[in-house]
Amino acid sequence: MSVILAIDTKPEEAKKLRVVEIYKNEVYKDVDLLTFKHTEGNAIQNLEAKNAISSDVSEDMDGAVIVRYVEFRDAKLRRKLQSVLKDMTQDYADDDLNLNDHKYRYHFLLNESFNDNLLEPLAEYIHRFLVWGALYDWYSQFGLPQAAVYGSQLDELEEDINSILRSPSIAKRPMQPFGPAKKIY
Repeated sequence: MSVILAIDTKPEEAKKLRVVEIYKNEVYKDVDLLTFKHTEGNAIQNLEAKNAISSDVSEDMDGAVIVRYVEFRDAKLRRKLQSVLKDMTQDYADDDLNLNDHKYRYHFLLNESFNDNLLEPLAEYIHRFLVWGALYDWYSQFGLPQAAVYGSQLDELEEDINSILRSPSIAKRPMQPFGPAKKIY
């Protein structure tokens, strides 16, 4: 019995570097705005309850919690996207929040066929993933039903980000549901 090895002779597609930057303050601001609108839109009469549910990054305690939630969502996203992120040389890491860095930077190594018109939508999807992830974590800590709303959409956002980053299929052939068009004898 002989063994046939299939060797892929197609050269790997060239890569290009693309960078997406997300402004941290814009993410924090959106978390604050959405939690504020939630408390305003609900018939919560207790002022203390409204204050507790509505985040305010300018308050030290709320700010520390929200920043940590967003950092965690950034870490989760980077872990999922590691196959398209450029390898960065880093020989040290800690859990101290770097308050001097005002942006999240995603250095993507993408196929040359990647459509650069998708960079802006990609930035928006990443921004929304960070915001909704932080909102999911925020509402989960209170055991509020809003957590389920944001949590259910995180997987879809993650898939949308992956879909944008996938290169188009190389092999596009017409479908032949009943076999080849001609019989071969």
